[in-house]
Amino acid sequence: MAYHTAAGRRPTADVQRSATAPQPDMTGSRTVRSAVGSSDTPAARRDADFEVLIDRAIAAIRAAGDRADPVFGPFAELNSIVRAVTYHEGKLLEWGVSRLATENLSLVLMPPETALPIVPAAVELLKRNDWVGLEGLRLRSEVHHATSYVPDLFLVDRDRHLALLLDVNRSLASYAERRLNALRRRMMAAALIAGDWLHIEGRVAGVSQVDVAIIDGSSERRDQKNGVFALDEVGDLIGVPDAGEAMLGLRAKFAQRVQAEVRAACLRAVGASDDGPGSVLAADIEPSDEEHDDDDGSAALDEDDEEEDGAASIAMSRSRTRRSSATTPHRTERRPIVVGFARGGGP
Repeated sequence: MAYHTAAGRRPTADVQRSATAPQPDMTGSRTVRSAVGSSDTPAARRDADFEVLIDRAIAAIRAAGDRADPVFGPFAELNSIVRAVTYHEGKLLEWGVSRLATENLSLVLMPPETALPIVPAAVELLKRNDWVGLEGLRLRSEVHHATSYVPDLFLVDRDRHLALLLDVNRSLASYAERRLNALRRRMMAAALIAGDWLHIEGRVAGVSQVDVAIIDGSSERRDQKNGVFALDEVGDLIGVPDAGEAMLGLRAKFAQRVQAEVRAACLRAVGASDDGPGSVLAADIEPSDEEHDDDDGSAALDEDDEEEDGAASIAMSRSRTRRSSATTPHRTERRPIVVGFARGGGP
């Protein structure tokens, strides 16, 4: 495959270096590797780099937990952590696939945040044609466009003259089929101009095929015929045989770290709630010294009243009972509430 610049031919090494430069920062992995010692194998280097990526994600999640929220109060940290995890898990999976792609020397990772234009001609073609019939078609990218698509990962296989647009998701469980189809259409519209974009903007010539793939990090969906790949099928996409198993291991380690963070945040929230004013867990109110309720809801008689004789004792007891009933809420037995599904046909 030939690589060209505006001024002429460019060495392959320069293209690879410029394309792979913006990969996730592995700063700190060298320290971890030095501790490995004699076990400085490709597997050990991969594990060390994965640890760095997990540390980066956890640090970002902790930073999100520092935000105060007057509604959640002491539980604000827990709320922020849960919200942050849903975003940073997807980013972690994206970083993991990017790291594993470097093990395939024929792959070139294009710069992140690459915006591929979605041109009107591509949209119209997709409305009238099946994707299979458009795979060999390449449209010009230098035309007016109002929207664009930014792939999570944009890979070029130099040996196979193939480009691959990847959209990495932590889970597709909440994706309605309509939303998933809309994502596919955006990716396919971008793929129709990707070859021309690579030749002009990316200075990568010779790409004859552009594929799209959506990765489900939860592995709940898998439909390779329609471009949906489970996490354990990543190796089929990037040509690294054990990449799927490695990604499952990365997600499992991340899950352990996240659960530890959530557990610690819960303990801090409960502690703050117990100690602070207006505690939601310490709201027991002791009855007053003058008024104590019996099980049947009537006010108890004082010992002095019990010792009095005759009509005066009875009159005083009734008077005290009436005053207590006027000031003390009547306690009734609470029956259990049965919750079920509503059924038609009326009550």
